[in-house]
Amino acid sequence: MIARMTWIVAGCTMGLGVMSAGAMPARAQQRTQPMARVALETPPWLDSAIAHGTRTRTGAPGPNYWQNGSDYDIQAHISLPDSLLTGDEMVTYHNNSPDTLRAIVFHLYQNLMGPYAARESPLAVFTHGMVIDTLQVGTRLVPVPAANAAPSEDSTAVRVFGTLMQVPLMHPLAPHDTLRFHVRWHFTIPGRYAPRMGMQDSTTAQIAQWYPQIAVYDDLHGWDVQQYTGTGEFYLDYGRFRYSVTLPAGFVVGGTGTLVDPQQVLTPAERSALQRAATTDSVVHVLTTADFGPGRATQGSAGSELTWTFTADSVRDVAFAFGDHYLWDATNAVVDSARHRTALVNVLYRQGAPRFDQVWSMARAALETHSSRMVPYPYPQLTESEGGSGGMEYPMTVFVGAYPGLYRDDEVTAHEIGHEWFPMMVGSNETRHGWQDEGLNTFDTFFATDAYLPDSMHGEGLHEAQDGYVQFVTRVGEALTMMAPANSFGVINSGYNTEAYDKPGATLWTLYTALGRDRFSRAYRAYIHRWAFKHPSAWDFFHTFDDVTGENLDPFWASWFFTRDQLDQAIAGVQQANGKATVTVENKGLLSAPIDVTATLANGDTISWRASTPSWYAGPQRITTSHAVPARVTAITLDAAHNYPDVDRTNNVWGNRP
Repeated sequence: MIARMTWIVAGCTMGLGVMSAGAMPARAQQRTQPMARVALETPPWLDSAIAHGTRTRTGAPGPNYWQNGSDYDIQAHISLPDSLLTGDEMVTYHNNSPDTLRAIVFHLYQNLMGPYAARESPLAVFTHGMVIDTLQVGTRLVPVPAANAAPSEDSTAVRVFGTLMQVPLMHPLAPHDTLRFHVRWHFTIPGRYAPRMGMQDSTTAQIAQWYPQIAVYDDLHGWDVQQYTGTGEFYLDYGRFRYSVTLPAGFVVGGTGTLVDPQQVLTPAERSALQRAATTDSVVHVLTTADFGPGRATQGSAGSELTWTFTADSVRDVAFAFGDHYLWDATNAVVDSARHRTALVNVLYRQGAPRFDQVWSMARAALETHSSRMVPYPYPQLTESEGGSGGMEYPMTVFVGAYPGLYRDDEVTAHEIGHEWFPMMVGSNETRHGWQDEGLNTFDTFFATDAYLPDSMHGEGLHEAQDGYVQFVTRVGEALTMMAPANSFGVINSGYNTEAYDKPGATLWTLYTALGRDRFSRAYRAYIHRWAFKHPSAWDFFHTFDDVTGENLDPFWASWFFTRDQLDQAIAGVQQANGKATVTVENKGLLSAPIDVTATLANGDTISWRASTPSWYAGPQRITTSHAVPARVTAITLDAAHNYPDVDRTNNVWGNRP
């Protein structure tokens, strides 16, 4: 999700059990000495996973790695007069773990909108949440209490509290066995000010968090029983999906997956336009204002209904948008040039949405840039829909609002599409460590926006993240660190944008600059390849970089991610003699970064060098560096390229630059 649209809310994490120690807020550490020889401690639950062979100390999955999965077959019906979604799903759960499961946990995310949810901030709209009409476990029909019902003393009874539903099993689910659930439910689609989804106008909607979804049971923490309280996003298993949406003829549906039978819902003209779009890098207008209405925008006649059916494999979620006055642009993106593989790009937007007639080119550029920098986009299509949900991501589909200014439009499009890698492909636990998807993606967005709007990285993207972090920490200070769970941040000056977006984006750029593009990219791609369609922890990210680069980066991870230390490089003295400039640099903070020096000569020329240090990420606090200069030096600048989030740049300059 885009940083500026995140709901900042007060922490209240509830669950079906006690949170593990690894999920507790990472309180900021205060230090008085540099981390010269600090070992990054692994938490007990990771040590246990390593001992059981599901993880390794190199950051790769272990030989005994496993993860469970769920396959869904969902039918949804949309009633427009009352904005009612009625659903029916069959879900098959695969227990690939070595454990016998005596209960299954479901997420009922729509309960965030209900009257009894533990929310972190007030909502502008309310509904009754998700109402479970029937639940069948195997062949057994079981009663489901209301969300606000008092807990039953019967240990076999289903429990619903907040956004979680616990379903005890009469017959425990053995390792490597499967179990099928049949659920019927309904909810009122909330209005446009609901978090991440909802009705955008009376006949346009973006639909997400819309079906009962089995929670993750993993090798690190067991069941994920973190409530959905607003800020923290989602942690989900992968599976196969088939979902159908029934609504009146004339309404277009776009979202996750591949449309199963386009002949049943699309007109011949639309099908022909999509065929053209699949082979061009220009825009094809699939649907225009002249095409609105039953029989023109879709098959069918006035008063009839159509069912749109989609399938998707190796995805962790499905979401969609619908509307009867969406314009539809399409084009083609090259996502794997080596194999000549492309992906269709669809953009649905309402007439008058500023600059959305250009979004097809932004989306295409983002898909191609992310694919070339990381690994190729794995899916056959991507659909971007316009609406009031700000910016939100789901497999193969993103929701994006219209923003003021070309750069912001492109940034949000590039950012949401970047989430197709983190966390859609690399499935981290966003609720525990938001930086693992938002921070990595903030870093990736620097490159994608720069590809579409050259030179925007330093003018806006990277520098905006650095400045956002520096302004926050110097004005407010950090109470929590990047390792704090999303749900632990408060409403006022919570710092979630800082710790999940700005600071990790700036931190990764620091590491990128220090290691160099090639070494960083090898480690980054290795992390993606190792954990594609799996569930990495934060430590798997750290250990992969150590393993691939061959460096012990523990002091860097420990100080930048686990403390609230700051970076403040300062020039402590300059001397010129015997054709050399000698610069003494003091690190007045406790974070370390490479020491990059630029000397400005009397004739206006510049000479730049990086100081040789025993270990740039560990200190020392004061060093002296010299370099040959052919003329008198008039100025010295530290980090002239603005690569590091230095909290005080006034002491980075000595002398007078022309």
